[in-house]
Amino acid sequence: MNALARALETSQQHRFTLDDVLRMQEAGILGEGARVELVDGALVEMASEGAPHTWAKMQIAKRLMLAAGDTVQVIVDSTLRLSPTNAPDPDLYLYDAQLPLTSVGGANVGLVIEVAQSTVKYDLAFKAELYAQHGVRDYWVVDVNAATIIVHRTLDGGLYRDVTQYSARETVTSLVFPQLTLCLADLPAIR
Repeated sequence: MNALARALETSQQHRFTLDDVLRMQEAGILGEGARVELVDGALVEMASEGAPHTWAKMQIAKRLMLAAGDTVQVIVDSTLRLSPTNAPDPDLYLYDAQLPLTSVGGANVGLVIEVAQSTVKYDLAFKAELYAQHGVRDYWVVDVNAATIIVHRTLDGGLYRDVTQYSARETVTSLVFPQLTLCLADLPAIR
């Protein structure tokens, strides 16, 4: 075992807060465009997006923004503040437009959507656990490879008790915003 491995094994790791990360960005230590998320105080590098991922995300965002009108805010690729040490960057999240963005967190976000191409297992396991532990009531994983939507609902003890997979031809309705629906088969094909 080398010295670095021993040090990592025996030392206490520093957990960052979102405020720490923002100060690192302001100081130029962490580039503003860095593709990282803050998870349990650690900076986790995000996977690069392939064309199918980007296309699906943008088509879903367009569809939801049109349906949402002025009553629901649809946020794309931005930080969701779950706690001081947990601030992931989901592909989309939606919340009641009457809330100020700075007050949006796990318990009052209406819907979180992760579009997954290379991160399906991560989004279905780790991200689902993270969002459940922070009170996200409605969490969808859009699997672009299988053309399915896996919906996580019914929180119980920091876990989702209701996980349902929908095919591309089935319509999913938002739990919190019933005017918002998604059917993958209705989205334009990737170009």
